[in-house]
Amino acid sequence: MKKFLALLLLAVMCVPSFAAVPDKDIVILYTNDVHCGVDDVIGYAGVEYYKHEMQKLTPYVTLIDAGDWAQGATIGMIAQGRYILEIMNAMNYDVAVPGNHEFDYGWSQFENFAKNLKCGFISSNLIDLRTGEPVFAPYKMFTYGDVKVAFVGACTPESITKSTPSYFMDDSGKYIYDFCGDMTGEKLIASIQKAVDSARAEGADYVIVVGHLGEYEDVTEVWAVPYIAPRTRGIDVFIDGHSHEVTPGLVFKNADGKDVTVTQTGTKLHNIGKVTITTDGTVKTELVSEVEGRDEAINELIANIKRRYEDTLRQVLSYTSFDLRAMDDAGEWVIRNAENGMCNLVADAMLYSSEGTATGRADIGMYNAGGIRANIKAGRITFNDALSVMPFNNTVCIVEVSGQTILDELEHGVRLMPARNGGFLHVAGMTYKVDTSIPSPVKVDSKNIMIGIEGERRVKDAKVNGEPLDPDKLYKVVSISYVLTALGDGHVFKGARLIEPDYATASDSFARYIRTFERLPERYAHGEGRMTVIK
Repeated sequence: MKKFLALLLLAVMCVPSFAAVPDKDIVILYTNDVHCGVDDVIGYAGVEYYKHEMQKLTPYVTLIDAGDWAQGATIGMIAQGRYILEIMNAMNYDVAVPGNHEFDYGWSQFENFAKNLKCGFISSNLIDLRTGEPVFAPYKMFTYGDVKVAFVGACTPESITKSTPSYFMDDSGKYIYDFCGDMTGEKLIASIQKAVDSARAEGADYVIVVGHLGEYEDVTEVWAVPYIAPRTRGIDVFIDGHSHEVTPGLVFKNADGKDVTVTQTGTKLHNIGKVTITTDGTVKTELVSEVEGRDEAINELIANIKRRYEDTLRQVLSYTSFDLRAMDDAGEWVIRNAENGMCNLVADAMLYSSEGTATGRADIGMYNAGGIRANIKAGRITFNDALSVMPFNNTVCIVEVSGQTILDELEHGVRLMPARNGGFLHVAGMTYKVDTSIPSPVKVDSKNIMIGIEGERRVKDAKVNGEPLDPDKLYKVVSISYVLTALGDGHVFKGARLIEPDYATASDSFARYIRTFERLPERYAHGEGRMTVIK
């Protein structure tokens, strides 16, 4: 057998099991939050290679994805996820759970994913409210010799606000899909437990929850695995995603006092997740951080896909003598609780895009931090860079709204500071200050959508073009419809009047603005004090 190398991160907390034991090791490989990183680090070709190496050791190898593969880079946006679907089908994934970003191209495209992904989706908690039934099978059972393993699906209720809320509504604005999200976490826990109990009743010797739920970073606590694991029973392992944390094996006591292990790979295929059920009944988790080889067929498929659109992507828009950053070298988002040159460039692009509209230049440009997804390195700025920064299928619109509503939305955007928040709003044409010593007065509903403000506000000294913002005055605000009209990130923009509907895509607007410069001005090398934290 050809030699192969695999570096293993902390391989693990072992979880003894008293269930039936397999005659050969059961190896469950998983990916999560690939975000279109098809050839980043290990890449899909590395995953496929490692899968084949495991198949040389045991006939019981299963490949799983825990969500967020359709969005995150140009290869996803340019074909609305279809290219990633093509790759996953070529790799013959066995189980998949939808991440919140699988909904980013609309419900119709999500249905196409569900129909055309060979293995389909599972989810215990995505419910069609018109029927009260799950949209997909809650779990999937595999038999390995005499041993049965059930994989239970669970999607984060944050999918509604972290994708686009209107995608889950009918034409009258009524929700027709839900994820069992309430502010106690009880509905989500009950839906998962029901699926686990059903799988055990069907004879499952082991139960693994494949969830896109998250652990600690930028997630709702009562919908996250550290809250769920101790309140459920009958689960051996949580294979997780959503929060991009590198978790080889985190152990909790479940409701019966038994160990349950949580594991997650991070993002962009920096690691392959691996769960092994051994012949002595032990369940162990580990992360594979390096793989020696790459599968030639998958490498060639990715290369062929990229050749389909590479000429367009190479177009040079401008140049920059400095880096523009959405994240730091460790992959942490630097724009979700602070201002810098990248987010100012994006917000200015929104404002610039309004100049050619019938309503004329807006007063304020806005953009949510979660919609900015990549860095731009010093040197040439290409169309590919613009698409990578804005990989979502967002359109730009203009609303007329009161100054009071603007203050409310800024308050909602900073409610989690100093923690990072994708709903944090970056601005052009205005400035404001934030006092983080004041507890957030923002109230949200069970879907994290703002319902009101009670108490002293954090946002202070807001100004529009140097003048104090007037709560009673009407202002024209330009941003993406996701933020202004679709309740994205829980923003409501109460009373907003749509005066210029979706007139451009965000990525095209960004590219056009960059093209106005022969070289980006130095003001975008740093922040300008548009948002200031009061010390």
